[in-house]
Amino acid sequence: MQITLAYAHWRGKPTSWFRIVAENGHSILLQSDWDYAGAAATFGWVPCPCKQTDGTVRCAHRTVQDMIWEAYEFLKDTVGKTVEDPGYF
Repeated sequence: MQITLAYAHWRGKPTSWFRIVAENGHSILLQSDWDYAGAAATFGWVPCPCKQTDGTVRCAHRTVQDMIWEAYEFLKDTVGKTVEDPGYF
């Protein structure tokens, strides 16, 4: 099954939150910054080249805050991308 990254909407307007939308229309709301690193990785983001972190734990090279912010920015730039579902649905 394919999933697509989309902005969440509130009262018809986009928010700063994201949704992962399945091809059958079901969706998952990503509203916590702790969700951003995992979702961004699903769509191709790598938290650190050292591969010693998933983006929610500090590594020798990067802080958690830096990685979460970068994941959020990556998600903003990736809205509309479709990938194979790794297990959200």
